[in-house]
Amino acid sequence: MPVLLLIGAGHAHLYVVKHAADLAAAGYRVLLLAPRFFDYSGVASATAAGEMSSSAGRIDVRSLASTSSVEFHEGTLESLDPQARIAVTSRGDRLSYDVLSLNIGSVVAPAGMNVHPTVVRVKPLSGLADLDARLRASEQQGVTVTVVGGGASGLELAAHLSVRSGVANVRLVESGAVIGAGLPAGARRRIGRLLARRGVAVRTGCVVRDLGERSLVCDDGTEMTYDVAVLATGLTAPPLLAQLGVGDERGVPVRATLQMVDRDDIYSVGDCALFLPGPLPRVGVHGVRQGPVLQRSLLARLRGEPLPVYEPQRRALSILDLGNGVGLAVRGRWWWYGAGSLRLKRYIDQRWLKIYQQ
Repeated sequence: MPVLLLIGAGHAHLYVVKHAADLAAAGYRVLLLAPRFFDYSGVASATAAGEMSSSAGRIDVRSLASTSSVEFHEGTLESLDPQARIAVTSRGDRLSYDVLSLNIGSVVAPAGMNVHPTVVRVKPLSGLADLDARLRASEQQGVTVTVVGGGASGLELAAHLSVRSGVANVRLVESGAVIGAGLPAGARRRIGRLLARRGVAVRTGCVVRDLGERSLVCDDGTEMTYDVAVLATGLTAPPLLAQLGVGDERGVPVRATLQMVDRDDIYSVGDCALFLPGPLPRVGVHGVRQGPVLQRSLLARLRGEPLPVYEPQRRALSILDLGNGVGLAVRGRWWWYGAGSLRLKRYIDQRWLKIYQQ
């Protein structure tokens, strides 16, 4: 019986685990190595800022695996021998496999800056989950928070924190010339007005050199102080991939079939994959859409059938949760701001979570 080892419980692997009965019926023994819980990135900013409960976006991976007859191993990947096809877990278990799939997400890229261990990072989400607890535990009133990085995550967090009780000052620091560089110009201006109205101090053109526990220093010598810092710069694949020899900071190089470029027995999906037909942004929609393709591919390889390929959407819908009941939806050059955008986001998020929450 061929052994399928799924490492990580990202969007794509959750789909495969949910439909593991089909894989078992085809002849696979399915193993999953992952942490006990999966935190959904779509509501991460709202939960981190305290607007939603910490459990709102949490999926019990062990429970999901048990209902799907998947052999669950709690932990993370420690080492990998692709030639012997053996994975060693953080608990010391040695798992043999015939087919392997990696779905271990992404991490924040510090971009050459020195970062103090106490700085909250938006990825992996386990770090961001600590933000709400830290703000609640703060004994002082009127906390000052600095968010470094003006992309989607940074914008969401700055907007949420600006209306959170107990937070007196929010600063958003971006190394580029504008915040929200990937957004349509009109959408950038609309968010800029929102942040200004909420009192968020935006500083652009500041390349952070040192991000300390209580202060940061920019390349031009500018210093800023705060009580809590959040690192929300660009994302890269986890350093573990380079240590294992299967990829680098760009990810595991995969073909359109989602298989590693020089190994047919290794798949990689989601943020930790480098999609060679064309680079993909590190957003959840690709992991969600790759799940069914991975499932069909695993079945096709057993049957000796041609493998399906992943065809990314040319334009994907993205919705920012800006707190206080408003959102910003973007698709290509079109954008919509307001309560309706956030309602649509909540509907999409809750519909997806309902599939996997027990």
